[in-house]
Amino acid sequence: MRLDESCEPVFARHETFHPRYGWVKKGFDASSDPNIFTKDAAVVRMGVGKNMVKSIRHWSLAFKILQALRVNGQRTPILQPTSIGAALFDDEVGADPYMELPGTSWLLHWWLLAPLSQAPVWWVTFNEFAGIEFTEEELVAFISDRLEGFGKPNASSLKKDVSVLLRMYSSGHATRATFEDKIDSPFRELSLIQPSTSNSGAYRFLVGPKATLPPLIFAAAVIDFTLRAGSEDRIVSMSRALVEPGSPGRAFRLTDSAAHELLEEAAVTSNAVQLRMSNGMPQLSMSEHPRDVMHRLLSDHYGQFGATFDVGSNAVSGVA
Repeated sequence: MRLDESCEPVFARHETFHPRYGWVKKGFDASSDPNIFTKDAAVVRMGVGKNMVKSIRHWSLAFKILQALRVNGQRTPILQPTSIGAALFDDEVGADPYMELPGTSWLLHWWLLAPLSQAPVWWVTFNEFAGIEFTEEELVAFISDRLEGFGKPNASSLKKDVSVLLRMYSSGHATRATFEDKIDSPFRELSLIQPSTSNSGAYRFLVGPKATLPPLIFAAAVIDFTLRAGSEDRIVSMSRALVEPGSPGRAFRLTDSAAHELLEEAAVTSNAVQLRMSNGMPQLSMSEHPRDVMHRLLSDHYGQFGATFDVGSNAVSGVA
């Protein structure tokens, strides 16, 4: 997938805050009043400052937990839960309202990058930046070149986005960061980025197996990727799902062997998918429509913990 097909030109709407524990749930719950984010009462309702309210709104939309809907006669769009938002965060029917179960942070990371992504800096970082060890300045320079002409972002906005991205996934080196900033992000548990051990002030992508990535979540992301790319084939070539921009292989920073092991485990855990080899290349095979299989994989994953993931009649793929 190309950048212009995958992303909206959205920059620095996070008010310099990375997503904190509990924020997505706060945003989901607050949307019971579809206009809450335009009211002063939002500060009291969510128990955070005004700028944090704006940040929660941004992240709830960026993770595709909420969607903005235009209403005739109203200048500001209202916010409503998406089907995947309800499937995860609804108090009565949600599979993991408080993000306590394995895999939920991985799903949110995946949906953050999925089309149409409202995080182009994140999309470019995970899908196009080839560096393994890098400084913040090097990442900013690469993204600035890559996004030239895409929404005309200014240098200040790009620097803010990169700074938030690094604080979101890594403990970082920023001396101005508070202790709370350094520990209060669920996405650090994904082990995607860490401070370099050999170059002070630099960072490093962790490429390879991911201890916290559940096999069924990865398999569901593989199918979601092919659906978003316009394919409904019941056989998925892993060569595409590992190397193409927008693929889970890039989003999760996996090696071929790590991805293969995850799919082998998925095929053992759920009979919704089978793994087979064709000309030496692994393929994911399904007996049902891919969208049904993706839903089933997510339901099977959360079912292991006594929870139900149910998106009703709406597809997970394409929810915005």
